[in-house]
Amino acid sequence: MIIYGSAVAVGLFSMRALELLEARLAESQPITVDDLGGVDEILADADRLHAAPFLDILADMISVAPPIEGARLHDFLVGGFDVARDPQSFRDAIDRLIRSTTLRAAITQAVVAIFTRRIRERATERETLIAAYALEGLFRLALEGDVSRHRPLLELAEVASDVPGSFAQHVAKIGGAAFHAWGDDDLLTMLHRLLDNEEAESEAAFELGLAHLARALDGKDMATILAGLGTARLLFERACEVDDDRSDARAYLSAIDLVLGFAANRSAAEMQGTLTDLVAAARDRAAVLRTGHVTPWLAPRQDVDLEWFELARTVQRAADDLARPSWINAATTMDRILAVYDASCTIAHGDGLRFALRPRVEASFLRERGLAAHLDDLLSEGRWPDAQLTIAQNLRAVLDEAYRASAGPGKAGENEQYPLLARILPEGASTEQIPSDMARSLEVGLAGYVAHGRALANPVLQRVLASLRDQLAASSEYTGEVQQAFDAVLQQILMFCSDRQNAEIRDLGPRGAYLRASDPSEADLQSDLRDFLKGNLVGAEVLSEVRGVATGRTDLYISLGGPAFVIELKKHEGEFSPEAANRYRAQATSYQAANVRLGFLGALELVDRPGPVPSIEECLWHSAYVPEGGALARHLIVFRVPGRLKSPSALR
Repeated sequence: MIIYGSAVAVGLFSMRALELLEARLAESQPITVDDLGGVDEILADADRLHAAPFLDILADMISVAPPIEGARLHDFLVGGFDVARDPQSFRDAIDRLIRSTTLRAAITQAVVAIFTRRIRERATERETLIAAYALEGLFRLALEGDVSRHRPLLELAEVASDVPGSFAQHVAKIGGAAFHAWGDDDLLTMLHRLLDNEEAESEAAFELGLAHLARALDGKDMATILAGLGTARLLFERACEVDDDRSDARAYLSAIDLVLGFAANRSAAEMQGTLTDLVAAARDRAAVLRTGHVTPWLAPRQDVDLEWFELARTVQRAADDLARPSWINAATTMDRILAVYDASCTIAHGDGLRFALRPRVEASFLRERGLAAHLDDLLSEGRWPDAQLTIAQNLRAVLDEAYRASAGPGKAGENEQYPLLARILPEGASTEQIPSDMARSLEVGLAGYVAHGRALANPVLQRVLASLRDQLAASSEYTGEVQQAFDAVLQQILMFCSDRQNAEIRDLGPRGAYLRASDPSEADLQSDLRDFLKGNLVGAEVLSEVRGVATGRTDLYISLGGPAFVIELKKHEGEFSPEAANRYRAQATSYQAANVRLGFLGALELVDRPGPVPSIEECLWHSAYVPEGGALARHLIVFRVPGRLKSPSALR
């Protein structure tokens, strides 16, 4: 007999393809076509290979096989999808198919017909799971553009409330993802039907809540937004009532309650319990996500826990300062909820999950209010000279009066030097009335805020962030609130490095001139980074040249209310490699002596390159260092900002 998953061979005949496969697996060896005796032997043993739970391994093997051999095995693989009996290997094989452009081009049309048939075969629990995974595969192929989106939409729209519970749960999750991608109302109708399915009720209620949350955030005025949030709230509440382990629903429920509280001018004391609930639910949700129990393509972005942290931090600041206009507190909270929703519902797809599909939510009104609230933060927290302080106070008053009266924002002229600032200032206000250095600082802060939202869905930045966070896990202090605060700064450093590589001269203005100068100073980088962090870490202390830290003077000192982190900066002639960076580690980590053992080391790298600058993945890395005579490792995130940049036309 054959024992699947072992290397036991049948002694009555020579080893055939299946036994060869089992033997290689037992030795944890990669599988090639030649390992299984070649194409002819595989085809001769097709029935037994198809019956074994190895469809994913076979798909992986065929995806990397030489073209001629691979082509001869395409029909064999299609046959495997047709008769597969093991749900997990069926699902994993679909993932291999999605990730291989070669396989998708060769067999998509054939497997679509098979998926469509298997979606309807749900007589047993095994068949029910395969049906759910077939529907998932059909949806993912539509995301790739290999089949029309109408194929999965038709299948989803026809799902009745009395389908098996395990199938219904998957349908609810896939239907929610499809809604965020395509916005089809038939999906909401289907989700409403699944509320009557006992096993799928919680999942359906949650996905409906997310859909109505998205619709609310996309509203054209505050009344529409608040009404939509009320509907979403009821659905999140229902999800919690059915399943008390739904930390995701509890977090959104608390967040909405806080928005409604700010809009109604409730006191800080009245909302403190809700804020506590939000923090606890967000922490529980982050813990669930870290277990890795979510299928990779449906997993939220790497930074979703950071967005929850930023939401909680924003709300706490608002609750501590209810003297601020209610529209500002409500707008900033909703703006952070939008960021959480965007991070939660962005779908990774493509070969190697290299691309990201963000939810289709414009939220124009909300983004305008959020940007205006951010401007208010910049005006209130900037260290303005006395003459500019009066201007800042007047601008805040004008801003408040305009937004309380629902007056429209201004418009940026064609040659406007500060377009974001001009867009947010009410009609009648002009950037020409603001001192140029003040206007420039405000524009930099607003630009960083806008760039943050645009760039974080970038899969490359997500990969870099994930890699750095994994490496930082070696630090015993990289936990809890310290981790959240450090990650918030790390995220901004990553954004800064990416932006300064990709932004054009006109985007950065005079602020970015040093990046193309032949002999810039370290102070140029320090000033630029300080303004960027100050503009994006609103409410944080971002100080330069702080004395008395480990008997030295820090370049940048950052505190988010708890632990403080130091950024040591250098100007470096030549390539700033990991080896070159090591000469600065002792100084950079010295500031950790009386603080948490986590910090940053950055360099303005001055190299006359004939070609392009290094990729963003080559510009940040983790470094651990044990000082002489010490026993505890100190951890640094090292980053370089390439200088002496050239236009693409000047590169060889």
